[in-house]
Amino acid sequence: MHACGYQHDTFLSGCESTKVSSSKNAPDYLVLVNKTHPISGDYGKSLALVTVDTVYDDETAEVEKNTYNAYLSLKAGLLEKGIEIGIDSSYRSVEYQEQIMREFIEKYGEEYARNTVAVPGTSEHHTGFAIDIVPKVDGEWKWENEDMMALPELFAKIHAELPKYGFILRFLKGKEDVTGYSYEPWHIRYVGSPELAQEITDSGLTLEEYLEKHK
Repeated sequence: MHACGYQHDTFLSGCESTKVSSSKNAPDYLVLVNKTHPISGDYGKSLALVTVDTVYDDETAEVEKNTYNAYLSLKAGLLEKGIEIGIDSSYRSVEYQEQIMREFIEKYGEEYARNTVAVPGTSEHHTGFAIDIVPKVDGEWKWENEDMMALPELFAKIHAELPKYGFILRFLKGKEDVTGYSYEPWHIRYVGSPELAQEITDSGLTLEEYLEKHK
């Protein structure tokens, strides 16, 4: 395994190279974005994003730089346990979110799409701190939602490791009435530190509930 590090404006991670866009503003890793808390129109301009490879040939995604560094550590830690993950998607502009919504409606129907895909402007992916991950099973990436939902034991192992690297599982099972979305085992959210991620995870609260409790 190659070592990954940071050098000037380029991240090096063995098989993934990323270019950084600059930002002077410190990120708010606890920013809440959901159906009732839309993102501000110029939010993306304040992000320091890196362009990274996804599990799809010749396709890239953008991730907030510290979130990506934490993801690389998570990925390496899981590899040591025999679990390989890749990136499906991360940062999305409002325009791209509109495209995703159209595709899900066409593929799964409007009801499923509305319960699964955020209305443009209300997606956590606008923050740059959320990553949809994909596991590799028997040498193949499992990127279809229905395939990933059929892997509860594998995702349980992945979820157990998330807090160690500053991530939480964002859309919890049984909390649909709070988050407004169905359970998504693949959607992880960086909150800035392992200590905070562990505290939120141990509480059993969603990000909405945690922020309400500690406001």
